[in-house]
Amino acid sequence: MKTLLLRLALVSALAFAALGAIAPATADDEGTHSVSQAGDNGTDILPVTLWSLAGVAVGAVVMGTLYLFKRRVGGFPENPSWTAPISVMRSRDLPGDDAANGHGGTHDAHGAGHAPAH
Repeated sequence: MKTLLLRLALVSALAFAALGAIAPATADDEGTHSVSQAGDNGTDILPVTLWSLAGVAVGAVVMGTLYLFKRRVGGFPENPSWTAPISVMRSRDLPGDDAANGHGGTHDAHGAGHAPAH
């Protein structure tokens, strides 16, 4: 339980650090926290920026909580009974082309069967 609280505290601290880092970048010369776009309409981008950061922070907390819950209920076993059927092969063991240049000896690059690349 201590690790869960530690992780949540770390995520919260990182989220607040991100919010604190964006605040100086959004402040204008008068010292207010209103920033306008360079366009004609003068739309304030500070609420959009803050809501975006808040959404990312909340999403990270929710997804992290779901991940920890899945680990606790045994969603990620240490020694799974099934492993992916994958085999590791060296490149020299792969089937090769007939020609030394890798394009095939009898086929022209502009022959019938495919469109030219250039």
